[in-house]
Amino acid sequence: MEHKRTVRKAVLIDDSEIDLFIQKRFLEVSHFSEELVMYNSANEALSRLKSEQSPPDVIFLDLNMPDEDGLTFLRNFNNLPTLVTTRSKIVVLTSSESQAERDQVFSFKQVIHFITKPLKNTDIEDLKRIILNI
Repeated sequence: MEHKRTVRKAVLIDDSEIDLFIQKRFLEVSHFSEELVMYNSANEALSRLKSEQSPPDVIFLDLNMPDEDGLTFLRNFNNLPTLVTTRSKIVVLTSSESQAERDQVFSFKQVIHFITKPLKNTDIEDLKRIILNI
């Protein structure tokens, strides 16, 4: 049974313009969220989230990025306002299949899922079940 409910707001963080485009299209086609915001660096995302009045429900985070990578983003996430850290859940969306990285990201309480790119329909269905409790 396909669920038509959507997440209110999602954020994509990935340094690859191609990956951002593909993931954006997939999330749009699957009607995952009402609003979708994209950042091509962890620094930019952290900076914008600091002043966010309407925090995202879900943050899709790439791990392997230049400058500040996904793990650095995760380490800095708890420095964001409580409104963001309590509402936003993080989904690691990466090309990595490393068990060590998987174990490491789940040490952060806001991480709810680890997905190896590309996104698939089953991933979206799983996430909707987790986030929307459906």
